[in-house]
Amino acid sequence: MSRNVFRMCVPLIVVALSACGGSSKKSSAHPATDAPTTAVTTAPEATTTTAPAKLDACELVTKAQAQSVIGTALQDGISVANADLNSCTYAGDPSGPTAQVEVFVGAGAKKFYDDDNTVLQHTFTDVPGLGDESHEEDFALFFRKGSTWVALRLTSLDDFSTFKPRLDALGKDVASRI
Repeated sequence: MSRNVFRMCVPLIVVALSACGGSSKKSSAHPATDAPTTAVTTAPEATTTTAPAKLDACELVTKAQAQSVIGTALQDGISVANADLNSCTYAGDPSGPTAQVEVFVGAGAKKFYDDDNTVLQHTFTDVPGLGDESHEEDFALFFRKGSTWVALRLTSLDDFSTFKPRLDALGKDVASRI
């Protein structure tokens, strides 16, 4: 019985689906029955936005600046930009000393700071004159200017004290351009 119902329903479904399909041919209806076409143009409204422009981490800190801070040759920056992270990593020359400079902008920078501060409970010092808020630990500098967070992280086997003045200067330069 169910087989007979299936045989009867298939042609009905085919007919129904073909009736729903569109055609690329224009209707042959008389021009008098077609709705008149009128073009209405309106000037686009001017829009203003208060959201800050999207910052590119590799443009915010150039390769030359990264090399100056770390004091050795670095490879070209590798950028990652998605909803969760906007970063640029300048890795050291594989045949050179251990060196890397990382730049984080936006939510990823804030998350990095929050993890170091609240989860890992690192000790921070403030950097005077840097953004609206700034926090520094060995090999990492975090600051906020307006609603934009930036994190700069260095990797080296040398003592951090040799990098601190250059890292602070880079932070102030970056903050001045946000």
